[in-house]
Amino acid sequence: MTSLVQRPLSPLLRQFIVNLLIALTVLLTLQALQHHPLLARQQAVGLDWLMRMTANTSAPADATPYLFIDLDTPSWVALGEPHLVPAETLARLLERLVDTQARAVILDIDLSRRSLRDLAPVAAVMARWQASGDAPPLTLMRTLSPAQPPARLGVPRATAVDEVSTGAAWASPFFTLDVDHRLRRWRLVEPVCEYGQAALLPSVQLVALARQQNALASLQAQLDDWPGDPCDTETQPALPTLQLGDLTVPLHQPGQADVHGLGERILFTLPDAPPRGWAHQPLPSGGSRPLVIRLPVSVLLESDARLPDHLVGGRVVVIGASHVESGDMHYTPLGSMAGPMVLINAMHSLERFGQIRPPPFWVTALITALLVLALSFCFVRLPPLWANVGSLLGIVLVVVPLSLLYFRSGVWLNFLLPLLAVEVYRWIQRFRHYRRT
Repeated sequence: MTSLVQRPLSPLLRQFIVNLLIALTVLLTLQALQHHPLLARQQAVGLDWLMRMTANTSAPADATPYLFIDLDTPSWVALGEPHLVPAETLARLLERLVDTQARAVILDIDLSRRSLRDLAPVAAVMARWQASGDAPPLTLMRTLSPAQPPARLGVPRATAVDEVSTGAAWASPFFTLDVDHRLRRWRLVEPVCEYGQAALLPSVQLVALARQQNALASLQAQLDDWPGDPCDTETQPALPTLQLGDLTVPLHQPGQADVHGLGERILFTLPDAPPRGWAHQPLPSGGSRPLVIRLPVSVLLESDARLPDHLVGGRVVVIGASHVESGDMHYTPLGSMAGPMVLINAMHSLERFGQIRPPPFWVTALITALLVLALSFCFVRLPPLWANVGSLLGIVLVVVPLSLLYFRSGVWLNFLLPLLAVEVYRWIQRFRHYRRT
Protein backbone atom coordinates (compact mmCIF):
# COMPACT_ATOMS: atom_id res chain seq x y z
CA MET A 1 0.00 0.00 0.00
CA THR A 2 1.38 3.35 -0.99
CA SER A 3 1.86 5.68 1.95
CA LEU A 4 0.14 9.05 1.88
CA VAL A 5 3.49 10.61 2.71
CA GLN A 6 5.02 9.14 -0.48
CA ARG A 7 2.16 10.22 -2.74
CA PRO A 8 3.31 13.20 -4.82
CA LEU A 9 1.47 16.47 -4.44
CA SER A 10 -0.72 17.66 -7.26
CA PRO A 11 0.75 20.53 -9.36
CA LEU A 12 -1.99 22.89 -8.18
CA LEU A 13 -1.41 22.13 -4.50
CA ARG A 14 2.34 22.38 -4.95
CA GLN A 15 1.91 25.78 -6.60
CA PHE A 16 -0.32 26.95 -3.74
CA ILE A 17 2.28 25.91 -1.16
CA VAL A 18 5.15 27.57 -3.02
CA ASN A 19 3.15 30.77 -3.50
CA LEU A 20 2.17 30.81 0.15
CA LEU A 21 5.78 30.38 1.30
CA ILE A 22 6.92 33.17 -1.02
CA ALA A 23 4.25 35.58 0.22
CA LEU A 24 4.84 34.81 3.90
CA THR A 25 8.59 35.27 3.42
CA VAL A 26 7.92 38.65 1.85
CA LEU A 27 5.57 39.52 4.74
CA LEU A 28 8.17 38.57 7.37
CA THR A 29 10.76 40.68 5.56
CA LEU A 30 8.41 43.68 5.45
CA GLN A 31 7.55 43.17 9.14
CA ALA A 32 11.23 43.21 10.05
CA LEU A 33 11.77 46.38 7.99
CA GLN A 34 8.59 48.17 9.08
CA HIS A 35 10.59 50.95 10.79
CA HIS A 36 12.45 51.74 7.58
CA PRO A 37 11.67 55.37 6.66
CA LEU A 38 9.91 54.36 3.43
CA LEU A 39 7.61 51.82 5.12
CA ALA A 40 7.07 54.10 8.13
CA ARG A 41 5.98 56.85 5.76
CA GLN A 42 3.54 54.51 4.03
CA GLN A 43 2.16 53.50 7.42
CA ALA A 44 1.62 57.18 8.31
CA VAL A 45 -0.19 57.71 4.99
CA GLY A 46 -2.41 54.69 5.62
CA LEU A 47 -3.31 55.84 9.13
CA ASP A 48 -4.03 59.36 7.89
CA TRP A 49 -6.37 57.94 5.26
CA LEU A 50 -8.26 55.87 7.83
CA MET A 51 -8.64 58.95 10.05
CA ARG A 52 -10.14 60.93 7.20
CA MET A 53 -12.49 58.03 6.41
CA THR A 54 -13.75 57.79 10.00
CA ALA A 55 -13.64 61.48 10.96
CA ASN A 56 -16.66 63.05 12.63
CA THR A 57 -18.59 59.80 12.99
CA SER A 58 -20.92 59.26 15.93
CA ALA A 59 -19.31 58.85 19.35
CA PRO A 60 -20.42 56.43 22.11
CA ALA A 61 -22.81 57.68 24.75
CA ASP A 62 -20.16 57.59 27.49
CA ALA A 63 -17.62 59.71 25.55
CA THR A 64 -16.70 63.00 27.20
CA PRO A 65 -18.25 66.02 25.39
CA TYR A 66 -16.37 69.30 24.97
CA LEU A 67 -17.06 73.03 24.87
CA PHE A 68 -14.43 75.08 23.03
CA ILE A 69 -14.54 78.77 24.05
CA ASP A 70 -12.69 80.21 21.08
CA LEU A 71 -10.91 83.52 20.78
CA ASP A 72 -11.45 83.45 17.02
CA THR A 73 -10.50 86.18 14.58
CA PRO A 74 -13.73 88.23 14.90
CA SER A 75 -13.47 88.10 18.71
CA TRP A 76 -9.81 89.09 18.58
CA VAL A 77 -10.57 92.01 16.26
CA ALA A 78 -13.42 93.13 18.56
CA LEU A 79 -10.92 93.25 21.45
CA GLY A 80 -8.62 95.52 19.45
CA GLU A 81 -6.22 92.86 18.11
CA PRO A 82 -4.20 92.61 21.35
CA HIS A 83 -0.78 90.96 21.37
CA LEU A 84 -1.72 89.12 24.59
CA VAL A 85 -5.18 88.09 25.68
CA PRO A 86 -6.32 90.84 28.09
CA ALA A 87 -6.37 89.67 31.70
CA GLU A 88 -9.82 91.23 32.13
CA THR A 89 -11.15 89.05 29.31
CA LEU A 90 -9.66 85.90 30.81
CA ALA A 91 -11.03 86.82 34.23
CA ARG A 92 -14.54 87.32 32.83
CA LEU A 93 -14.43 83.97 31.04
CA LEU A 94 -13.21 82.11 34.12
CA GLU A 95 -15.68 83.96 36.36
CA ARG A 96 -18.54 82.63 34.23
CA LEU A 97 -17.37 79.07 34.80
CA VAL A 98 -16.75 79.00 38.56
CA ASP A 99 -20.31 78.05 39.52
CA THR A 100 -21.10 75.77 36.56
CA GLN A 101 -21.42 71.99 36.38
CA ALA A 102 -18.59 71.68 33.87
CA ARG A 103 -16.66 68.44 34.15
CA ALA A 104 -13.35 70.34 33.99
CA VAL A 105 -11.94 73.62 32.68
CA ILE A 106 -8.71 73.84 30.68
CA LEU A 107 -7.13 77.24 30.08
CA ASP A 108 -5.00 76.84 26.95
CA ILE A 109 -3.36 80.24 27.39
CA ASP A 110 0.27 80.85 28.38
CA LEU A 111 0.33 82.90 31.60
CA SER A 112 4.11 83.03 31.97
CA ARG A 113 6.18 86.18 31.44
CA ARG A 114 3.29 88.34 32.61
CA SER A 115 3.46 90.37 35.79
CA LEU A 116 1.17 90.01 38.80
CA ARG A 117 -0.05 93.54 38.16
CA ASP A 118 -1.03 92.53 34.64
CA LEU A 119 -2.73 89.32 35.78
CA ALA A 120 -4.35 90.75 38.92
CA PRO A 121 -7.92 90.15 37.61
CA VAL A 122 -7.06 86.54 36.79
CA ALA A 123 -5.38 86.04 40.17
CA ALA A 124 -8.52 87.27 41.92
CA VAL A 125 -10.67 84.73 40.08
CA MET A 126 -8.10 82.01 40.77
CA ALA A 127 -8.28 82.77 44.49
CA ARG A 128 -12.05 82.47 44.37
CA TRP A 129 -11.72 79.25 42.37
CA GLN A 130 -9.36 77.81 44.96
CA ALA A 131 -11.64 78.82 47.86
CA SER A 132 -14.75 77.34 46.26
CA GLY A 133 -15.53 73.74 47.06
CA ASP A 134 -17.82 73.30 44.03
CA ALA A 135 -15.77 74.84 41.22
CA PRO A 136 -14.86 72.50 38.33
CA PRO A 137 -11.31 71.07 38.28
CA LEU A 138 -8.94 73.49 36.59
CA THR A 139 -5.95 72.73 34.36
CA LEU A 140 -3.39 75.42 33.46
CA MET A 141 -0.59 75.37 30.88
CA ARG A 142 3.02 75.16 32.03
CA THR A 143 5.44 76.27 29.32
CA LEU A 144 9.21 75.74 29.35
CA SER A 145 12.33 77.75 28.78
CA PRO A 146 14.44 76.62 25.79
CA ALA A 147 15.99 73.20 26.36
CA GLN A 148 19.71 73.19 27.09
CA PRO A 149 22.28 70.49 26.23
CA PRO A 150 23.41 67.88 27.06
CA ALA A 151 20.11 66.43 28.29
CA ARG A 152 18.04 69.11 26.52
CA LEU A 153 15.63 69.58 29.37
CA GLY A 154 13.55 72.74 29.53
CA VAL A 155 12.89 74.54 32.81
CA PRO A 156 9.21 75.12 33.73
CA ARG A 157 8.36 78.81 33.64
CA ALA A 158 6.79 80.25 36.78
CA THR A 159 3.68 82.41 36.52
CA ALA A 160 2.31 85.25 38.60
CA VAL A 161 -0.70 83.13 39.61
CA ASP A 162 1.20 80.11 40.96
CA GLU A 163 0.49 80.97 44.60
CA VAL A 164 -3.27 81.34 44.10
CA SER A 165 -3.69 78.25 41.90
CA THR A 166 -2.34 75.45 44.09
CA GLY A 167 -5.56 73.50 43.59
CA ALA A 168 -5.16 73.52 39.81
CA ALA A 169 -3.27 70.93 37.79
CA TRP A 170 -0.38 72.14 35.67
CA ALA A 171 0.18 70.36 32.37
CA SER A 172 2.28 70.60 29.21
CA PRO A 173 0.60 71.44 25.89
CA PHE A 174 3.37 70.05 23.67
CA PHE A 175 3.24 67.69 20.69
CA THR A 176 5.73 66.29 18.19
CA LEU A 177 5.94 67.20 14.50
CA ASP A 178 6.82 64.52 11.96
CA VAL A 179 9.40 65.12 9.23
CA ASP A 180 6.65 66.36 6.88
CA HIS A 181 5.70 68.99 9.52
CA ARG A 182 2.37 67.34 10.27
CA LEU A 183 1.30 66.97 13.87
CA ARG A 184 0.55 63.29 14.47
CA ARG A 185 2.06 62.44 17.86
CA TRP A 186 1.46 63.46 21.44
CA ARG A 187 3.93 63.77 24.27
CA LEU A 188 2.23 62.15 27.26
CA VAL A 189 4.90 63.48 29.60
CA GLU A 190 7.57 66.12 29.24
CA PRO A 191 10.95 65.57 30.95
CA VAL A 192 11.92 68.89 32.57
CA CYS A 193 14.60 70.25 34.87
CA GLU A 194 13.46 71.22 38.38
CA TYR A 195 15.92 72.21 41.11
CA GLY A 196 18.77 70.53 39.26
CA GLN A 197 17.01 67.18 38.85
CA ALA A 198 15.06 65.75 35.91
CA ALA A 199 11.33 65.48 36.58
CA LEU A 200 8.21 64.64 34.58
CA LEU A 201 5.47 67.10 33.68
CA PRO A 202 2.20 65.42 32.56
CA SER A 203 0.41 66.42 29.37
CA VAL A 204 -3.09 67.87 29.21
CA GLN A 205 -4.55 64.60 27.88
CA LEU A 206 -2.82 62.54 30.58
CA VAL A 207 -4.20 64.81 33.32
CA ALA A 208 -7.67 64.54 31.75
CA LEU A 209 -7.44 60.73 31.68
CA ALA A 210 -6.28 60.62 35.30
CA ARG A 211 -9.21 62.78 36.35
CA GLN A 212 -11.64 60.46 34.58
CA GLN A 213 -10.14 57.58 36.52
CA ASN A 214 -10.15 59.55 39.81
CA ALA A 215 -6.41 59.00 39.87
CA LEU A 216 -4.89 62.48 39.58
CA ALA A 217 -3.11 62.20 42.94
CA SER A 218 -1.88 58.74 41.99
CA LEU A 219 -0.59 60.07 38.65
CA GLN A 220 1.42 62.80 40.34
CA ALA A 221 2.79 60.36 42.91
CA GLN A 222 3.93 57.95 40.19
CA LEU A 223 5.58 60.77 38.24
CA ASP A 224 7.29 62.03 41.40
CA ASP A 225 8.64 58.51 42.05
CA TRP A 226 10.52 58.52 38.74
CA PRO A 227 14.23 58.57 39.66
CA GLY A 228 15.40 61.35 37.39
CA ASP A 229 19.14 61.98 37.19
CA PRO A 230 20.78 65.40 37.52
CA CYS A 231 19.83 67.76 34.69
CA ASP A 232 23.36 67.81 33.24
CA THR A 233 23.27 64.03 32.64
CA GLU A 234 23.17 63.22 28.95
CA THR A 235 20.75 60.29 29.27
CA GLN A 236 17.92 59.81 31.74
CA PRO A 237 16.36 56.60 33.14
CA ALA A 238 13.63 54.85 31.18
CA LEU A 239 10.19 56.31 31.71
CA PRO A 240 7.75 54.37 33.92
CA THR A 241 4.56 52.53 33.08
CA LEU A 242 1.65 54.27 34.80
CA GLN A 243 -1.30 52.59 36.45
CA LEU A 244 -4.38 54.84 36.42
CA GLY A 245 -7.25 52.93 37.94
CA ASP A 246 -7.85 49.96 35.66
CA LEU A 247 -5.76 51.45 32.84
CA THR A 248 -2.09 50.80 32.15
CA VAL A 249 -0.25 53.56 30.28
CA PRO A 250 3.34 52.85 29.19
CA LEU A 251 5.38 56.02 28.66
CA HIS A 252 7.98 56.62 25.98
CA GLN A 253 10.55 59.34 25.56
CA PRO A 254 8.87 62.27 23.74
CA GLY A 255 9.56 62.18 20.04
CA GLN A 256 10.61 58.53 20.09
CA ALA A 257 8.09 55.94 18.92
CA ASP A 258 7.68 52.72 20.85
CA VAL A 259 8.63 49.30 19.48
CA HIS A 260 5.57 49.30 17.24
CA GLY A 261 5.89 52.92 16.18
CA LEU A 262 2.29 53.54 17.24
CA GLY A 263 2.12 54.32 20.96
CA GLU A 264 2.46 58.09 20.46
CA ARG A 265 -0.01 58.43 17.59
CA ILE A 266 -3.13 60.54 18.07
CA LEU A 267 -6.26 59.18 16.41
CA PHE A 268 -7.74 62.42 15.09
CA THR A 269 -11.51 62.07 14.74
CA LEU A 270 -12.77 65.64 15.26
CA PRO A 271 -12.16 68.13 12.42
CA ASP A 272 -11.39 71.73 13.22
CA ALA A 273 -14.62 73.14 11.78
CA PRO A 274 -16.84 70.59 9.99
CA PRO A 275 -19.29 72.30 7.59
CA ARG A 276 -22.31 70.53 9.09
CA GLY A 277 -21.16 70.59 12.68
CA TRP A 278 -19.64 67.90 14.84
CA ALA A 279 -21.06 64.42 15.17
CA HIS A 280 -23.70 63.78 17.82
CA GLN A 281 -23.59 61.23 20.60
CA PRO A 282 -26.68 59.50 21.98
CA LEU A 283 -27.98 60.39 25.44
CA PRO A 284 -29.11 57.74 27.96
CA SER A 285 -32.41 59.60 28.34
CA GLY A 286 -32.97 59.68 24.59
CA GLY A 287 -32.04 62.16 21.91
CA SER A 288 -28.48 63.25 21.22
CA ARG A 289 -26.04 66.11 21.65
CA PRO A 290 -23.04 67.36 19.67
CA LEU A 291 -19.76 66.00 20.93
CA VAL A 292 -18.12 69.41 20.51
CA ILE A 293 -19.64 72.89 20.79
CA ARG A 294 -17.63 75.89 19.64
CA LEU A 295 -18.53 79.21 21.28
CA PRO A 296 -16.79 82.43 20.17
CA VAL A 297 -15.49 84.63 22.98
CA SER A 298 -17.35 87.63 21.54
CA VAL A 299 -20.69 85.84 21.96
CA LEU A 300 -19.88 84.83 25.52
CA LEU A 301 -18.87 88.38 26.49
CA GLU A 302 -22.13 89.88 25.24
CA SER A 303 -23.84 88.90 28.48
CA ASP A 304 -22.95 88.22 32.10
CA ALA A 305 -25.82 85.79 32.59
CA ARG A 306 -25.07 82.37 34.03
CA LEU A 307 -24.15 79.82 31.37
CA PRO A 308 -27.00 77.32 30.86
CA ASP A 309 -26.44 73.76 32.06
CA HIS A 310 -27.26 72.26 28.66
CA LEU A 311 -24.31 74.20 27.23
CA VAL A 312 -21.72 73.56 29.94
CA GLY A 313 -22.99 70.75 32.16
CA GLY A 314 -20.92 67.58 31.95
CA ARG A 315 -18.55 69.03 29.35
CA VAL A 316 -14.81 69.64 29.49
CA VAL A 317 -14.42 73.34 28.72
CA VAL A 318 -11.33 74.38 26.76
CA ILE A 319 -10.51 78.09 26.54
CA GLY A 320 -8.10 78.88 23.72
CA ALA A 321 -7.37 80.92 20.62
CA SER A 322 -7.62 80.30 16.89
CA HIS A 323 -7.29 83.84 15.52
CA VAL A 324 -4.94 84.56 12.66
CA GLU A 325 -2.04 85.82 14.83
CA SER A 326 -2.35 83.28 17.65
CA GLY A 327 0.56 81.21 16.32
CA ASP A 328 -1.38 78.14 17.42
CA MET A 329 -2.47 76.61 14.12
CA HIS A 330 -1.14 73.18 13.13
CA TYR A 331 -1.38 70.89 10.13
CA THR A 332 -2.82 67.48 11.06
CA PRO A 333 -4.14 64.44 9.19
CA LEU A 334 -7.54 66.21 9.18
CA GLY A 335 -6.14 69.47 7.82
CA SER A 336 -5.28 72.75 9.52
CA MET A 337 -6.37 72.77 13.16
CA ALA A 338 -6.27 75.20 16.07
CA GLY A 339 -4.20 74.16 19.08
CA PRO A 340 -7.21 73.81 21.42
CA MET A 341 -8.85 71.44 18.93
CA VAL A 342 -5.61 69.40 18.87
CA LEU A 343 -5.90 69.13 22.66
CA ILE A 344 -9.54 68.04 22.37
CA ASN A 345 -8.61 65.39 19.78
CA ALA A 346 -5.76 64.15 21.99
CA MET A 347 -8.02 63.89 25.06
CA HIS A 348 -10.75 62.16 23.07
CA SER A 349 -8.22 59.79 21.48
CA LEU A 350 -6.60 58.75 24.77
CA GLU A 351 -9.98 58.30 26.48
CA ARG A 352 -11.69 56.38 23.68
CA PHE A 353 -8.87 54.41 22.06
CA GLY A 354 -5.97 54.50 24.48
CA GLN A 355 -2.55 54.04 22.92
CA ILE A 356 -2.97 52.64 19.44
CA ARG A 357 -1.57 49.14 19.03
CA PRO A 358 -1.11 46.58 16.25
CA PRO A 359 -3.02 43.29 16.11
CA PRO A 360 -1.16 40.02 16.78
CA PHE A 361 1.17 39.17 13.90
CA TRP A 362 -0.73 35.96 13.21
CA VAL A 363 -3.76 38.04 12.19
CA THR A 364 -1.75 39.84 9.50
CA ALA A 365 -0.15 36.56 8.42
CA LEU A 366 -3.54 34.82 8.18
CA ILE A 367 -5.00 37.62 6.07
CA THR A 368 -1.96 37.55 3.78
CA ALA A 369 -2.16 33.75 3.44
CA LEU A 370 -5.85 33.87 2.49
CA LEU A 371 -5.21 36.64 -0.02
CA VAL A 372 -2.36 34.71 -1.62
CA LEU A 373 -4.43 31.54 -1.88
CA ALA A 374 -7.28 33.48 -3.47
CA LEU A 375 -4.83 35.22 -5.78
CA SER A 376 -3.26 31.91 -6.83
CA PHE A 377 -6.70 30.51 -7.58
CA CYS A 378 -7.54 33.57 -9.70
CA PHE A 379 -4.37 33.24 -11.78
CA VAL A 380 -4.96 29.52 -12.31
CA ARG A 381 -8.65 29.73 -13.23
CA LEU A 382 -9.02 33.19 -14.87
CA PRO A 383 -7.43 35.01 -17.81
CA PRO A 384 -4.54 37.27 -16.74
CA LEU A 385 -6.51 40.54 -17.07
CA TRP A 386 -9.48 39.28 -15.05
CA ALA A 387 -7.16 37.67 -12.54
CA ASN A 388 -5.40 40.99 -11.89
CA VAL A 389 -8.64 42.95 -11.63
CA GLY A 390 -10.34 40.31 -9.47
CA SER A 391 -7.40 39.94 -7.09
CA LEU A 392 -7.02 43.70 -6.61
CA LEU A 393 -10.76 44.08 -6.03
CA GLY A 394 -10.73 41.23 -3.52
CA ILE A 395 -7.85 42.78 -1.61
CA VAL A 396 -9.67 46.12 -1.36
CA LEU A 397 -12.97 44.51 -0.33
CA VAL A 398 -11.35 42.35 2.38
CA VAL A 399 -8.40 44.21 3.88
CA VAL A 400 -9.72 47.79 3.96
CA PRO A 401 -13.02 46.93 5.74
CA LEU A 402 -11.09 44.82 8.25
CA SER A 403 -8.76 47.76 8.87
CA LEU A 404 -11.73 50.06 9.45
CA LEU A 405 -13.29 47.54 11.83
CA TYR A 406 -10.11 47.19 13.89
CA PHE A 407 -9.52 50.95 13.76
CA ARG A 408 -12.73 51.68 15.69
CA SER A 409 -11.21 49.73 18.61
CA GLY A 410 -7.90 51.57 18.55
CA VAL A 411 -6.10 48.73 16.72
CA TRP A 412 -4.10 49.53 13.60
CA LEU A 413 -4.28 46.65 11.14
CA ASN A 414 -1.63 47.87 8.73
CA PHE A 415 -3.36 46.96 5.48
CA LEU A 416 -0.23 48.08 3.61
CA LEU A 417 1.75 45.05 4.83
CA PRO A 418 -0.49 42.38 3.25
CA LEU A 419 -1.02 44.62 0.21
CA LEU A 420 2.72 45.05 -0.30
CA ALA A 421 3.34 41.36 0.37
CA VAL A 422 0.77 40.34 -2.24
CA GLU A 423 2.04 42.94 -4.72
CA VAL A 424 5.66 41.76 -4.35
CA TYR A 425 4.40 38.19 -4.72
CA ARG A 426 2.64 39.15 -7.96
CA TRP A 427 5.83 40.63 -9.37
CA ILE A 428 7.73 37.49 -8.42
CA GLN A 429 5.10 35.39 -10.18
CA ARG A 430 5.37 37.54 -13.29
CA PHE A 431 9.14 37.17 -13.25
CA ARG A 432 8.86 33.37 -12.89
CA HIS A 433 6.36 33.24 -15.75
CA TYR A 434 8.70 35.36 -17.89
CA ARG A 435 11.61 33.00 -17.15
CA ARG A 436 9.54 29.97 -18.14
CA THR A 437 8.45 31.52 -21.42
